[in-house]
Amino acid sequence: MLGLGLGIGLVGCDYIPRTVAGLPSDTSWDALPLRKWLAEDRAEPIALSFCAPPQCSPGLAVSVIRLKGKDAQVTEAILKDPERLARALRSPADREKPVQTEVSVERLENAPYPGFTISLAPVDGKKPPAFGAALGRRSGRDLEVVLVIGLSSKVVQQTVREVAARELGS
Repeated sequence: MLGLGLGIGLVGCDYIPRTVAGLPSDTSWDALPLRKWLAEDRAEPIALSFCAPPQCSPGLAVSVIRLKGKDAQVTEAILKDPERLARALRSPADREKPVQTEVSVERLENAPYPGFTISLAPVDGKKPPAFGAALGRRSGRDLEVVLVIGLSSKVVQQTVREVAARELGS
C-alpha cells in the first residue's frame, strides 16, 4: 500500500501546477498544471499563471517555457530581432483574407536578456490593443523564455522584467 501511495503521489506531481516566480502570492493569481496537458516535443511548459479581472485590472497571463533545438534557435533569433516576427504577422501566408491587424514591436531596452514588446490591434479600432512581451535566456542548449500577455503595455513590460529576474536570474 505504501508503494502504491508513493507511486500515485509521484505521478500526481506532474498535475500540480507550478506558479510563476515573481508574481504576487495572493489569491488573485491562479496556475495551470501544463506539463502533462501540452505534450509536444517543441516546447516544454514550465509554468503558467493568470489573473483575470476584477482581481487584476487589466488581466494578465504569464508563462515560462523551455525550447530546444531548432525551435530554440528560431525563437532566440526573434528575441534579438523582433521585426522578423512583425513581418511574419503582417503578411501571413496561405490566407485568402488576411486579418487586418496593426502590429508593432520594439526591443526591450536595458534588459539583462534579449527580448521585445509587441502590440496587436485591429485596424478598425473596434477593440483595444493587446500587448505582449518576451525575454529569453540560454541555459546550455535550451532556451528559457518568459512570456507576458495583457491589456496594458506598462503592466506587461513591468511584469516581464520582474518575472524574468526571478525565473531566469538577473
